[in-house]
Amino acid sequence: MDRIQRVNNRYQQLMQQADSPHEWAYAWRTEINRGGFRAVDFLMQTVVDAGKCIGCASCVTICPVDVFDYTDEQPIDTRTDACVQCVLCADVCPILRPPDQDLPQQLNFREPKTQESYGPYSYGQYVRATSGDIQQASQDGGLVSALLIHGLETGTLGGAVLGDVVDGNRQIGEPRLATDRESVLACAGSRYTYSPNLIALQQAVRENISPIAVVGVPCQVDGTRLQQHSGIRLELANWYRKNISLVIGLFCSEAFTHESINQLAQILEVDPLSIANINIKGKVVVRMDNGDVHGVSLKKYREFARPACLYCLDYGAENADIAAGGIGLDGWTYTLVRTERGHQALQAALADGWLETRPLSDEPRGEMLMKKLSADKKKNRPLPAQMPSLAERQALNYLDPKTFYTKGPGAPSEES
Repeated sequence: MDRIQRVNNRYQQLMQQADSPHEWAYAWRTEINRGGFRAVDFLMQTVVDAGKCIGCASCVTICPVDVFDYTDEQPIDTRTDACVQCVLCADVCPILRPPDQDLPQQLNFREPKTQESYGPYSYGQYVRATSGDIQQASQDGGLVSALLIHGLETGTLGGAVLGDVVDGNRQIGEPRLATDRESVLACAGSRYTYSPNLIALQQAVRENISPIAVVGVPCQVDGTRLQQHSGIRLELANWYRKNISLVIGLFCSEAFTHESINQLAQILEVDPLSIANINIKGKVVVRMDNGDVHGVSLKKYREFARPACLYCLDYGAENADIAAGGIGLDGWTYTLVRTERGHQALQAALADGWLETRPLSDEPRGEMLMKKLSADKKKNRPLPAQMPSLAERQALNYLDPKTFYTKGPGAPSEES
C-alpha cells in the first residue's frame, strides 16, 4: 500500500476509534522510525485540498528545505521534490491535531491559575500605553505596541513578528519582522483581513534575530506553539523553542476576505482606498481619510468572513503568554496574563512606566463579552479535522463560519 494512503487510513481510523484526539499524531509520528514519509502529500491531501487550511503558515515556516510557497492564504508545495521526509509540516498543523497534553506544563501557566471558557490565566486587567504616540497609532490602548517597543529598547527582544499593510491598501495585511520603534508603530492598529504573520519567522531564522516575540490571532498562536513543542525535535523546531520568548495572542472571532474591503466600500458608496481604519464594536465602525465615521451592520458584513475561520475554536488565544483585545473599556486593552513569561514582560513595562492599568471590574462588560465570544467559537463544534470540507459546505450553500454550528447545517436538530 502507498505510504501516504497507509498514514491517511491510520489517521482516519484513529479519528474514529482513539480514546483521545492526542493519539491522532501517532498516524505520522510512527513513520519517523521507518525513515519518515512525504508528509507534504498527506498535508496537502487532508487539509489544503480539502479546503480546511486556516492559513497559519506553520507548515511553511517549519519546513527545513523550503518546500512551500504561500499564495492566497494557503501553502503551495512548489518544490515538493525537495521534501526530506522529516514529517514536521504535518506535526505543526493545528487542523490535523490538538496540541500535545503536556503543553500546559511546557508553557508554564502562572499561578494562581483560573480556568475559564477562554482558557487558563493568572490575572486580567485593562491596560493602556502611557506614551501618546503609541496610543495614537494603536487601535485600543496600545498594550501590544508598548510591550514590543519596551522589549526592543531594553534589549529583552531582538525582533517582533507582526502584521503590516501592503503598499496602497491599508486594510490588507502582510507579515513583517519589526526590529525598532518605528517599524512596530508602522504595524500598529488592527486589520480585519488575514495577515500570515508567521511568514516573518523565516526572516528571523535567516538573519538569526532573537529573542523574538510573535503577535498573532489564535490559529497563529497555536501554530507557533506546535512549532516550538513538536514531538519531532529537529533543528528548526529547536530554534523556535529556544528563540521565541514571548507570544502575544489577539482575540479573534473571525477574519474577513480581502474582497470584503471592496464590498464594504460598495455598501458605504466610498472609495475603498479612502478607508483609514476599521474597528468592530458590536457593529463595523469605518473611519475615512477625511475623518468621517460610518457604521455598518456586523451581521451584514459577516457575509464576507473567511470560510477558513470555521476551523478555529479559539477566541481568546488560549496558548499565548498574554492575550489581548479591544473589548470592554473603550481606549483600553482587555488583557489576560496567562504564563510566567507574559507576567514578566507586562510587569517590566509597568515598572518602567510604559503602561497603566485599571481593574476589569471598571467595565464588567468586557468579561461578559469574553465569555460569550469564547463560547460562540466552541458551541456544538467538533475538532477541526472532524468538520466538513469546504466542498461539502459549498454543497450545503452555507459558508458562514460564525453560525454554521449554531444556526446552520451543523446546529443540533430540534429533536436531539
